Amino acid sequence: MSLVDILKEATPKYELTIPSTGESKTFRPFLVKEEKILLIAKESSDEVVIMKSVRDLIKSCVDDMDNIEDLPMFDIEYIYLQLRAKSIGEILTPTFVCPETKEKIKLNLNINDIEVVRNENHKNEIAITSDIIITMKYPSINIIEGMHKNEHNNENAVPLFDLIVNTIEKIETKEETLTNDVISKTELEEFVNNFTKEQYEKVVEFFTTSPKLEHTLKYTTKDGKEHEAVLRGLLDFFR
Repeated sequence: MSLVDILKEATPKYELTIPSTGESKTFRPFLVKEEKILLIAKESSDEVVIMKSVRDLIKSCVDDMDNIEDLPMFDIEYIYLQLRAKSIGEILTPTFVCPETKEKIKLNLNINDIEVVRNENHKNEIAITSDIIITMKYPSINIIEGMHKNEHNNENAVPLFDLIVNTIEKIETKEETLTNDVISKTELEEFVNNFTKEQYEKVVEFFTTSPKLEHTLKYTTKDGKEHEAVLRGLLDFFR
């Protein structure tokens, strides 16, 4: 047996639970060669580059993960933090710029204190009218990467509008059920464009109440005032 094989056999295994499904997975810490990839991604500050690096890391370290690109982003963020905790350490020290004083604040938090925040009023089925119900799906790496690729094609695109169009999973009417694989992007855009303000806000609520990895920290600026910083999303926990 080679030295590398002996080393691999000695690598510890841990368990985590996928937040969206409750499914249990085993994983190993990431290696020096994989940490180098993360450091390069971190220096780029590019959301897509970081997402791809985290995706590749999860593929390498977590057993039986075949659908990573389709997992909700809060799953990806949670899995990454569990890997990070067992590979580098449980303490994160992200830098935060105070919006009031513009000071650079170095925050300090324990990964074990970061949880997926859930809203009891959240639902993914939305009644647009008494006859039309749409089912939404959570943003994934595939969806966000696709939006970035197409961003340059429409200078007037509204990011939230585009996100809504890309996360409609199916539309049910009295006569039929249409899934997003049989509806063209143009049809979906026209459909959303014809929402009333109230209907649009109902769909926006899907995103505002969606499960999210979020943590609130208190910090004090040089003037002695106490403030709160809310960290959420991959980029906040990655920096």
